[in-house]
Amino acid sequence: MARIENNKEFTDFVTLVNMRASVTETRGRLSWAVALARRLRSNLLLLLMVVIPGLLGAGYYAFICSDQYISETQFVVRSPNRNAAGLLSGFLQSTGFVRAQDDSYIVSEFIKSRAAVDELAEKNGLKEILSRPEADFLNRYPLPWHEANNEELFQHYKDFVSVETNSGSGVTTLEVYAFRAEDAYNLANALVQHAEELINRLNDRARQDAIRYTQVEMADSEARLAAMQKRLTDFRNRETLIDPSKQSAAALDLIARLSDDVADNKARLAALEAQAPQSPQVEALRTRVTAMERQVSDERARIVGSDSSMAPRIAQYEQLLLEREMAAKMLSSATTSLENAKIDAQRQQLYLERIANPNLPDHPLYPKRIRSFLLFLAICGACYWIVRFFINQVLEHAASQ
Repeated sequence: MARIENNKEFTDFVTLVNMRASVTETRGRLSWAVALARRLRSNLLLLLMVVIPGLLGAGYYAFICSDQYISETQFVVRSPNRNAAGLLSGFLQSTGFVRAQDDSYIVSEFIKSRAAVDELAEKNGLKEILSRPEADFLNRYPLPWHEANNEELFQHYKDFVSVETNSGSGVTTLEVYAFRAEDAYNLANALVQHAEELINRLNDRARQDAIRYTQVEMADSEARLAAMQKRLTDFRNRETLIDPSKQSAAALDLIARLSDDVADNKARLAALEAQAPQSPQVEALRTRVTAMERQVSDERARIVGSDSSMAPRIAQYEQLLLEREMAAKMLSSATTSLENAKIDAQRQQLYLERIANPNLPDHPLYPKRIRSFLLFLAICGACYWIVRFFINQVLEHAASQ
């Protein structure tokens, strides 16, 4: 009985020891959990702003972020009659063409505009290219938290196109990003093609503007010359005169001959009166002189001396001739101006010259995963230290109060 009781006491002792060990172990586990909770709470800001975002960023760049291919092309917009600057422009000038830098910027702005997006969406499948299944959810169009509309498409498009113009050489470099190599190549080609179409539209409008004014001037000159010719024809029909100047010249020639005859007859009359005053020829000769003098007076009256004479008609005719001559000269000048405008319009045309055609990429250059992750981690760390600094300042200020 004593051995049994001793065994019972030993069993109780062992049980007590086990209970105490379990309590001690439980207390150790609780203290470790409490310590871990306290450590996490003390570093909660670091956990939220650096550790968790860093893990998410590492997972994104390692497993989710999609590859992007780049197709690059270079071109220059040039005009035959503009001054050159720079080495490349000097070379172009030696070939008879120089760069048009301002128009290069116009092309650059067009590539970054909604007009380019509309052209690509309508003709080149921009929406499908930006919505490829290879794209990750942060780069695919549309973003998960945005709707598929034109505004979102435009904002998304700007992240996939980079265009820069060198102010020294005038060379424009275009880079197009896409999730497939052929998409990047096709988009780059399409953008350059649409830029060429823009240049052609600018050329057409400049040519039309340059020629339209000279055409209007030429039409006015033609109408003025036609009107003057009509007035001259009406004058001839009304006055029944082809050329009053020529007719007046004939009348003057007649007056000159009659004046010579009058002078000759007067001389004969004077001689006859001196030699034979009683001769019957004296009276006949005097009558002839009087008639000839009257004819001379009548012919002179037809030329000058009254409103119905030739002088006012000659003045009107010469005025009409002068106006017709001026109208003809204006028409000739307008015709020359039109030809010069056409030549100048042809000379002032813009040309988009490709220096390097778009390439078909064979390897994705983006994203730079390690560099992007380290940059993201550095940004998170900087934000953490800034927030921690402000929190410490607030706590110190509260404690001092």
